[in-house]
Amino acid sequence: MENNKEHKKLFNEFPPVSTETWMDRVKADYKTDDPLSKINWKTGEGIDIKGVFRQEDIENLDYLNSKPGEFPFTRGIKTHNDWIINANITESDISIAHTTALKAISRGATSVEFNFENANSFADVSSLLNGINIEEIQIIISKADDINLCLEYVMQYVTENKIDKSKINIIFNVDFLETRLTTGNYNNNNEQESFKSKILFVKRVIENNINIKAISIKGNLYHDAGSTVVQELAFTLSSAIEQINILQEAGIRIKDILNTISFRMAIGSSYFIEIAKFRALRHLFAKAVEAFDNGNKNSAKAYILAQSSKWNKSIYDPYVNMLRTTTETMSAAISGVDIISVNNFDNAYDNDSIFARRISQNQQIVIKEEAHFDKVVDAAGGSYYIENLTDELINNVWKLFLEIEDEGGYKVYLDADKIKNEIEKSAEKKLLNVATRRLNILGTNQFPNQEEFMIDDIKKEIKDDAAGLQMRRATEEFDALRLETEKFEKENGKRPLVQLISFGNMAMRKARAGFISNFFACAAYDIVEAENCQSASEATELIKKADLTILCSSDDEYLDFITEVSSLLANNDNIILIAGNPKNTEELKTAGATDFIHVRTNVLECLKSYNNRFYKRK
Repeated sequence: MENNKEHKKLFNEFPPVSTETWMDRVKADYKTDDPLSKINWKTGEGIDIKGVFRQEDIENLDYLNSKPGEFPFTRGIKTHNDWIINANITESDISIAHTTALKAISRGATSVEFNFENANSFADVSSLLNGINIEEIQIIISKADDINLCLEYVMQYVTENKIDKSKINIIFNVDFLETRLTTGNYNNNNEQESFKSKILFVKRVIENNINIKAISIKGNLYHDAGSTVVQELAFTLSSAIEQINILQEAGIRIKDILNTISFRMAIGSSYFIEIAKFRALRHLFAKAVEAFDNGNKNSAKAYILAQSSKWNKSIYDPYVNMLRTTTETMSAAISGVDIISVNNFDNAYDNDSIFARRISQNQQIVIKEEAHFDKVVDAAGGSYYIENLTDELINNVWKLFLEIEDEGGYKVYLDADKIKNEIEKSAEKKLLNVATRRLNILGTNQFPNQEEFMIDDIKKEIKDDAAGLQMRRATEEFDALRLETEKFEKENGKRPLVQLISFGNMAMRKARAGFISNFFACAAYDIVEAENCQSASEATELIKKADLTILCSSDDEYLDFITEVSSLLANNDNIILIAGNPKNTEELKTAGATDFIHVRTNVLECLKSYNNRFYKRK
């Protein structure tokens, strides 16, 4: 008690500061009566973010009084923050997959995800699981051709090896609506047969009273197609409710259904938004399930597997992908997800090297064992910023979710192509930001290493021509530019030569030469700079040897220089660009300028046009 009194006395030395006092200080610092117009902002997801937060901003959030492990599970479905470390074993060869899994487990993995594509017999399943203590190691099963047969083999393995059913933890990567979403195939007869098989599968899981998550709601598909966070959560939630309805109509109790559901979500690179995203998903799922009049609220727990985003991963400068997966893993861990699966940093070009596997697993181990992210449950709880962000997501997602329900639910919305069309619009906005460098992707559209060669290391990306939702990567069009340059160099022994001619004002020429070098490095051209060019005649000789020339100087010095250069070129069909966006562009074009490169130039479209010209592509 004495210590409490002392603490109260200590804090009484610091009287509370009112919101008005804070705002007066903000106004003084920003020298304006309306500072919020400068510091409030809107995320790329369209969410309004305040620049100043106070305690009163979170006072009305009803879930704040709940504890981790309590309904509505915003703060987590657990009373601790330990998570399962998953190793995704992509090999379809049974023997290689088994060996790889054992190595992953020996290095700290507590879950392994198998590709069951070639596991077509009990012997195959036994070979995969042999030597793995599945009472301690979680098993995730993907790409099983016949899920009912696969379940039968798993149950036989459990029985023959006298494994305690209550201790195993198995997830089947099965989503009722995935095919409909990704292929656009709404063939009713085929889908009904598929539904019957999956319903039978879920019923058998329940009848066997075994700890198997039979259904995996794949929210990662929306993210990796380029959706906003609001779309990702709303479509995931709507899909979950649709699949619950399908199973209820088949006569399965809501409590049993909920025990068989898990979520598979992607982790994006927006650190705080991703923390808020997983908190919001748990809250929204619990609230939506509450509408089913479920007597046991503890069943409304969203069991979440979070995996690295594919959308933001690059082929070039792939080691930057390690930084991306590190912050993604941190977001997922802080948010309290149940399983984390970190993709290999070379996953974008399907290299799947042993080194990359080790790094992806070690990232989780370091974050857990050395940074101790597992020691604090809901570390984000009470943060004015993250709590507000969580609440904003909850409100925005719920609004879109209700719109989907009002139109007839997920399948109706999907069949009308609204999910695909809305996500494609969002993806195009994101891709435009990448193309114009409003969104920087290190090593791709900003500070690329044009000496890096990848064409011999990558496997051709398979593009699905199906009518459904398509998975994409934000960097793929920039990657294509560079691969074209590499192919050209391989065939011709050289790359297009970009000649920078810098002259005049030192500060301006250096700044613009740096900007231009970075710009054309995005296509991996051969860039050479003539620093402080002394004369038009010197510049003319360099222009004749180049495929593309850019003048770098101050706006006032361009006209006289290019006029003299053009007069010395006998046949002025050379490409001469100007760095910057001077006011006298028409006059400069008349004098011989082809175009202008500046901060508002669409980098991708500009480089595409020069690739088309250099490589004679139609």
